[in-house]
Amino acid sequence: MPILFFLGIVIVVLAIIDIIWTILWVEGGAGFITKALSSSLWRVMSTFAHGNRKALRLAGPTMLTLTLLNWIFLLWLGWALVFSGSTNAITDTVNQTPIVWQNIVYYTGYTIFTLGLGDYSPASPFWQIMTAIASGTGMLFFTLGASYIISVVGAVLNKRSFSSSVIEIGTSSEEIVKDAWNGNDFSNMNLLLMDMSDQLSVLSMKQKAYPLLNYFHTTNKKEAIAIALPIIDDALSIIVYGMEAGTQPNPILIKKFRNCISNHLETLEATYIKSADEPLALPKLDQLKKDGLPVVKTDVFESQMAGLTERRKKLFGLLKEDNWQEKDLDL
Repeated sequence: MPILFFLGIVIVVLAIIDIIWTILWVEGGAGFITKALSSSLWRVMSTFAHGNRKALRLAGPTMLTLTLLNWIFLLWLGWALVFSGSTNAITDTVNQTPIVWQNIVYYTGYTIFTLGLGDYSPASPFWQIMTAIASGTGMLFFTLGASYIISVVGAVLNKRSFSSSVIEIGTSSEEIVKDAWNGNDFSNMNLLLMDMSDQLSVLSMKQKAYPLLNYFHTTNKKEAIAIALPIIDDALSIIVYGMEAGTQPNPILIKKFRNCISNHLETLEATYIKSADEPLALPKLDQLKKDGLPVVKTDVFESQMAGLTERRKKLFGLLKEDNWQEKDLDL
């Protein structure tokens, strides 16, 4: 049955391509099989969850588990079809009975799982080679699969660590601006901007390499990057456009961090989010003015912020896609 042999080879090759694409190709994101599986599962889970965050927090672990199980299934199915391509592919070394499909599935399983039980064996040198290759793909899967799990979980922790770092500075953009003011300027923000730029830059690269990060949700607002990014971006907008000239932090550091946020949003837009129809509401300057900060006139601030409309639509889109609402920005 040559057709089964060639069909099996095609499935195995597609599985290996998807595994290598997803795990080793940093700029490639998820493989085409994994991407289709994860997006379909997300649509199903988000539909049935109806915005329930406790249910959605299971999405990431579920998709990671199903991705690994899908790779196992494809390798197992593919190699089972390969060994079904000939009635003389394997022999029963114990009972010498005819081989049936259950025996082939069993033989394929312990071959790719590298168990090597020995009650069945390849019947010829060709099938010995096929068995060795099948065992090699199993080793490839387990080695890369383990590293993938560690990498994804580590990136999830990085993502939540960054979000917590932002919220620890202030639970609102206004609070961050107020606390950063030293009485003369916002130079206290320099070291903070440098550190957070580096964190977000690394996180953006990991986001591009592991798109499954999109589906790891949390019920804790303080650990949600969809909340942290709008807050810190608004804080910088207030400092840059809402305060009198000469009080801002190092302009190079501001530019670097704003670009890091832009790059992160572009990465998310390519795989996960879409811009909202409306931008986020503008932050208020009234309380900051009462607190004695050198605030510019409201119409000047609003005029400057008009140029950030598309950016703020993306931030709002991130908030919505993560199943938060604008009111959730008030921690």
